[in-house]
Amino acid sequence: MMDRYLNVRFDSAYSREVATAKLLDLVQTFPELKQIDKLQFENKEGFPYGIVSLIQCDAQGCFSFNRGDYFENVNLVEFLIPDTEEAVSHYLKLAKRITEMLQWELVDADTDEVLIEGK
Repeated sequence: MMDRYLNVRFDSAYSREVATAKLLDLVQTFPELKQIDKLQFENKEGFPYGIVSLIQCDAQGCFSFNRGDYFENVNLVEFLIPDTEEAVSHYLKLAKRITEMLQWELVDADTDEVLIEGK
């Protein structure tokens, strides 16, 4: 099975950041996710598999992410999910909530297609 990446970002240059604490406050309210590290979440039992990571990346979208990392600000929320209709449908809803709160854009990282435009 192939994986799919959905990214919430301000723009393709990752030019805007958000306070990590603000984003954590939102993601921690998602009942289908459990926190597995300081900036990483995975599905709870009974929900489609997925990993959600809060990341600090450079202008090209490159990053290094290690267990225990914590960044004061992040500029990327990455969803790593299976490329199945059930998982995509489920995680698009979560990604949309983050996208709307931040007024950023939602992008299919594999195709670079913007799924939801930023404001």
